[in-house]
Amino acid sequence: MIRVRVPATTANMGPGYDVLGMALSQYSTFQCQEDDKISLFIEGLESQKLLGQDHEDNLVVRSMNHLFKYVNKYPKGYKLEIINDIPLARGMGSSASAIVGGLLVANYLVGADLNQDEILKLATQIEGHPDNVAPALMGNIVLSAMVDDNQVIYHSIHPFEDMTCVLFIPDYEVSTNMSRSVLPKSISMADAVHTSGHLSLMLAGFMTGNKDLIGKTMADKLHEPYRKGLIKSFDDFKAAALDAGAFAFSLSGSGSTIIAYCDHDSAPSVKDAFETISQRYEISGASKIIAPCSKGAVCEVV
Repeated sequence: MIRVRVPATTANMGPGYDVLGMALSQYSTFQCQEDDKISLFIEGLESQKLLGQDHEDNLVVRSMNHLFKYVNKYPKGYKLEIINDIPLARGMGSSASAIVGGLLVANYLVGADLNQDEILKLATQIEGHPDNVAPALMGNIVLSAMVDDNQVIYHSIHPFEDMTCVLFIPDYEVSTNMSRSVLPKSISMADAVHTSGHLSLMLAGFMTGNKDLIGKTMADKLHEPYRKGLIKSFDDFKAAALDAGAFAFSLSGSGSTIIAYCDHDSAPSVKDAFETISQRYEISGASKIIAPCSKGAVCEVV
């Protein structure tokens, strides 16, 4: 049996819209072995919602079928178990984890021996862009883009030692379709220049551990100004996090989760600040301190 553990992710990270993501130390697990028939078992967060889908609509199964078709190898059957620990439709990469998990178990199941870059290419085909699937597969902070031949190029940045994250994960969902529907179809040259400069300097901050530089440049004009209206008390959460010691703050993916970037010492105060805002405005959810993940997806034969 193959067991694959895939981390959650946060994408965009301010001005890194659709090109930047980071793996987080919270995981879903996918276990699979050959069988005479196809069977699916799901446990964990929101498992009832996932069990309510038709078998063929499950994203893990769809991803497995995508690889089977790509290599033209098909198993007689399999027993698949999903243990989900990543909230759905919250901007924490639940779909990326499902895609990467499905591809990796399928790769083992039919002995396809696809390498990491080939798995990333297939994952991007399914997801549409690599910003979440790249860190889910490889860990760390990953800057990625697609080039003309549909290959994915990327650069990985190891998070600096003293960085941790505080997330507030609301109980309400924001679907990707909804969050994309509020975005403008075009932007001004000024906003394009702003994004280019801020993203470049923010990456330099992450590469050197310059928290002040990250804080000054994690300011977006492509998606956050339009999406923050979908997030309850976004500005209050941001102000509270920065006042409590976070050096930067952003929407996680397309929401509804928000994320503050902190050093280890300030993280508990930021978590308390998130809880204060959520109680003040009666926004149900959970605040969590989560470290970045450097390993990415881990496969083991058991």
